[in-house]
Amino acid sequence: MSQANEDPVIGLWGTPFLYYTPDKYETHQTALLKLTGSRSDILCDASASAQWLRSQVEGAITALLFRWAEAEPGIASIEGRTLIHSHSDYQPLRNHPKAYLSGLYYIAVPGDVRDPHHRSDTYSNALSFYDPRFGINTSAIAKDPNFEMEKQVRPSAGVMIIWPSYVDYFIHPNLSSSPMIAIQFNAALSPPL
Repeated sequence: MSQANEDPVIGLWGTPFLYYTPDKYETHQTALLKLTGSRSDILCDASASAQWLRSQVEGAITALLFRWAEAEPGIASIEGRTLIHSHSDYQPLRNHPKAYLSGLYYIAVPGDVRDPHHRSDTYSNALSFYDPRFGINTSAIAKDPNFEMEKQVRPSAGVMIIWPSYVDYFIHPNLSSSPMIAIQFNAALSPPL
């Protein structure tokens, strides 16, 4: 057996994502749902549930940065906004160039909707991410994790997802009669000293 069979394969160019469900999120969902009616930045609200969510966002961002960069840079600012997607609402392809990390915290996610007039590969409220390394899949071989340019996540209530802000993403249409409600947030970091 050659030495090459024993040495580790190092995965370069990875893009870190955090998919996280905070402990005890159920106790705050009802209060957060009421706060979303204002469509303001509830991360700045003084209520206990809004402050709980802000602390969860800050803690998750810090944990992701520490695991990714093995550093704990300070969070300069976090701005949030409420997303309420009624039937057929979606968010077009976008990224957030003025931030370092972006994320979503899901408060209400209607279940998958299956209807004969929908495509079989359509998932209500799914979140699609696109590989920022344009064309990388053209060199992929069998079973290469880079083969697919799109990675799709089907979130549920209570889930928080955080990713680098340069990554393009798309929120699929809500195919339910019930609204999908989430808090979208962007984080800027303090410059290193």
